[in-house]
Amino acid sequence: MLTAGVSSLDISPKPGVQLAGYPHCPRPNRGVHDPLYAVALCLDNGLTRKVFVTVDLLSIGKPIVARLRSKFDFDISVSASHTHSGPWASEPLASEKAEGIEQNPDYMEFLESQLERVVREASQNRFGAEFATAVGSCGAEQGVGGNRRVRNGICDPSVNVMAVRDKSGVIRAVFLNYALHPTYLHADNELVSADYPAYIRRYLQFTFPEAAFMFAQGASGNQSSRYHRVAQNFEEAARVGTTLGVEVFRCVREMAFTDKLDIEVDSFDIDSIPMKKFPPLETALKAEQAAVAAFEKTKTGDYIAMRNAELAMFGAQNTVAFARMADKQYVSPELPLEVQLVRLNDTLIVMVQPELFVEYALEIKKLSSADKTFVVEASNGYAPGYLYTQEAGEEGGYEVGTSMFAHDAADYLLAEIKERVER
Repeated sequence: MLTAGVSSLDISPKPGVQLAGYPHCPRPNRGVHDPLYAVALCLDNGLTRKVFVTVDLLSIGKPIVARLRSKFDFDISVSASHTHSGPWASEPLASEKAEGIEQNPDYMEFLESQLERVVREASQNRFGAEFATAVGSCGAEQGVGGNRRVRNGICDPSVNVMAVRDKSGVIRAVFLNYALHPTYLHADNELVSADYPAYIRRYLQFTFPEAAFMFAQGASGNQSSRYHRVAQNFEEAARVGTTLGVEVFRCVREMAFTDKLDIEVDSFDIDSIPMKKFPPLETALKAEQAAVAAFEKTKTGDYIAMRNAELAMFGAQNTVAFARMADKQYVSPELPLEVQLVRLNDTLIVMVQPELFVEYALEIKKLSSADKTFVVEASNGYAPGYLYTQEAGEEGGYEVGTSMFAHDAADYLLAEIKERVER
């Protein structure tokens, strides 16, 4: 018989802890707008025990996940929501490191304690349960999501949901996987927030008051609200979160639950993924100067053009920082990259560390033999940069500049996953 356990703990930082996600923006937080949570869902079919953990953070470092796993004798995965209004919990990006930004040690000690506690509580307090998954849709037609590199470009509007209820029919946990950067709050926000997932949680608290809500980021490397928002503020985050919440609610109400659950976990590391060869520092500095000049010219013009130029500048600045780090033979603590495949009945969950362009998630879904496939990034570690398409690599821009990976790295990752998902 299937048993499940759920636990939810507040992981909000104290005032003054830096918020992550926007270069050149020191943001010691001024307080909590909405709490950040670590939520654990334990599934046990009598043969295998698996715990999913989601955290309302930009990222989660691989060493943190390793230390958490070492304390238990069952498999654990940890996935970040990728909010840009929470503290650092992995190594900062190259440009932030160059400015001396690091993780807050007191916060990290608190976070690791909460992660251990939330897993232990979910594992120890299990109940007779039923499980289900469903895939809905919410995208441009609802004014949600979109491609941030190309207006009306390729995107993935799938709303990927799994849920657990107890034997009395009460929904106890709802897990959502959706591909959209939580950047409805920009660098001017100095309040701790989960961004739009906070409003999904708020909506579901009314519809399923006994349920803990979990949010795992999809392949959003080139997915954001840039062309599908009317503002960057809490009101717009609320609109989007509520819109998604309605679709999640519909999915859960139409699910077919079962107390029979097959659980299969396959984890592997990619040891030799191709890394970028950085230009000489002098060349990188000239490119940075050109990008800064281009950004300055856009400041009094179109808002979207300004944001695009700003991101291109950030990419050029990260390339400079990477070039300096490469000269010092830097090796990221997030390597090698881990991939985890979790099969739950007819559903396959593919978990990767890097921010992944949506084209690769769609290809994984196409290749998968499972009826439903969820692709989750920022899982079980972060990564030193994006995995982007060859086309994007030729065009350049923020994601390319903010990556230590070569143009063909994502193709290499896809080939490794393909062998295991086609069966």
